[in-house]
Amino acid sequence: MVKKYLDKISAAAALNKIKNKFGSLRTKSEVIKTADAESRVTAQAVYAKRSAPDFYASAMDGIAVKAEKTAGASERSPVKLKVGSEAQAVDTGDPIPARFNAVIKIEEINKADENHYLIEKGVPPWNHIRSIGESVVKGNLLITAAHKLSDYDLAALLEAGVTEVEVYKRPVVTIIPTGDELVTAEQDPKQGELVEFNSQMIKAALRKWGAEVNITEILADQKELIGRNMLEAAETSNLVIVLSGSSAGRGDFTIDILKNEGEILFHGVNVMPGKPLIAAAVKGIPVFGLPGYPLSAWIDNQLFIRELIYSMQADQAPNFEEIEAEVKRKIPSEIGLEEFLRVNLISDTKNKFTAVPLKRGSSAMESMLKADGILRITANKEGLHPGDKAPVMLLKDRNKIKKDLLLIGSHDLSLDLIKNEIKKRNYKFDLKLQTVGSMAGLTALRRNESDLAGAHLLDPESGEYNISYLKRFFKGQKLLLVNLVYREQGLYLKKGNPKNIKSIKDLTKSNINYINRQRGAGTRVLFDFLLKENNIKAEEISGYQKEEYTHIAAAAAVGRGSADAALGIRAAAEVMDVDFLPLEEEKYDLIIKENRLDDPRINKLIELINQAEIKTEIEKLGGYNCQETGKITKLQL
Repeated sequence: MVKKYLDKISAAAALNKIKNKFGSLRTKSEVIKTADAESRVTAQAVYAKRSAPDFYASAMDGIAVKAEKTAGASERSPVKLKVGSEAQAVDTGDPIPARFNAVIKIEEINKADENHYLIEKGVPPWNHIRSIGESVVKGNLLITAAHKLSDYDLAALLEAGVTEVEVYKRPVVTIIPTGDELVTAEQDPKQGELVEFNSQMIKAALRKWGAEVNITEILADQKELIGRNMLEAAETSNLVIVLSGSSAGRGDFTIDILKNEGEILFHGVNVMPGKPLIAAAVKGIPVFGLPGYPLSAWIDNQLFIRELIYSMQADQAPNFEEIEAEVKRKIPSEIGLEEFLRVNLISDTKNKFTAVPLKRGSSAMESMLKADGILRITANKEGLHPGDKAPVMLLKDRNKIKKDLLLIGSHDLSLDLIKNEIKKRNYKFDLKLQTVGSMAGLTALRRNESDLAGAHLLDPESGEYNISYLKRFFKGQKLLLVNLVYREQGLYLKKGNPKNIKSIKDLTKSNINYINRQRGAGTRVLFDFLLKENNIKAEEISGYQKEEYTHIAAAAAVGRGSADAALGIRAAAEVMDVDFLPLEEEKYDLIIKENRLDDPRINKLIELINQAEIKTEIEKLGGYNCQETGKITKLQL
């Protein structure tokens, strides 16, 4: 019998249920050294144990005097004070002898002789003297309860004699990873096995929010085993997280265990990714079942567990930093679901942001690495249309995002090298890459979604690269065509070429399984050209419709045996250790709008790729020719 979600509810309703059930839950308190208490939250009010200073102290380097003795002093009629009885040298912080009541700065005095000072300006009583308790007075309230201690808080407490402070304990969280197919990152996964990394991702976030985290060993999908460990964790922890098993599949036992052992708050939230979330109470302890897909687990942890970790410490979770961004393409979304979409951001001269979607999917971790933020599409919208605006939760500093360059287009390994070199040289900006294919790159540049594009589109009629496509996409505009590389394209073949593939014609054999690149990719355009040149129809190629989005992914598919052949660049064959059958040399260019030529980042990028050492490093990747790298061609289309 297929399980179903019990009570799928909105994100807001889910948060309310969590707050209503656990909002008053606090960890116990402990007394720790004040010096170790930064970022901890006080459990009790803190009062000063001593005044500071507890004596009259000099606020300046100079001399201590009786103020009355300086009355009437001027340049024309200076007052002479005897060293020792009428004036005494003091440094900042020194106690003031009882017979004196003022300090004159050292730069305002002269010496008449070794035994006398000359004073040319009178001073009032208590001039430059710190009074007792000026910084803090014994018995005064310094810090209230439920206060998060800062670095300067610690300084004030120590000055006031408070060497220990009572704070809320860090919440102890136990994470229980489950799954028959999971292995640790230290193991080499076999076919059918997956690396368990969600627990470490969740742990890192929880620790950042102040929790202490324990991770159990990976548990097999056995109901009794998971239930026993969950109950044990509830006895020793403030919060328990079971990783995966929260959905409604045959091996998903978390919901059944929680139904038997506790109170279910909800099962299922109308968010994407992150829908199969469980929240429950077991022995008064919050227990969450997080989805197995990493981005689903990440979103649920951020939206629903984060606030609880803070509140357990009598603290308030800081607001997510958000901006408003415009979209310039249609973004479909399912009505009734609140969607969180990874995006890159690009800003214009008016500091307005445009959001550019990255790859969807709950398991697409690389898109998370590349993302600048998470765009939120509300549940009452059936997607977004060009010109619509939506909130974006920032993953990076907004000022840094403004400085970065975004390149959208075809995948090339030399761009990874250049990106890394920009970072190493501390150029004050990053090169962000979206690898979506040449056509999609030109479309994004036309929509002003990127700073530049990368393309290698062959015109089958002229044999020329990119120009005819640019005329179609950017009619009437001025562009810069900057050559990045010439590179070898050929067939990836399994090591040793077991299917004995000698030419593109061999791909028509019945025992050959091909894997293609996506529509709009320059490599797809080249493959179609080669098929036509050899009088081969697409339907004669088994696997023509199956697509990968990068050269590395295509080479990996061949290397693991998912396909017998794929077209791509030699450099990826070197990385993935597959055989390579060269077919063509092609031209890969960067396309930039001419009005961006005064952008210092663009100039820095062009300057970098023109350097001989960079060209040498690119050619070392294999299959690259950098003789024209950095050459600029101006186009009036």
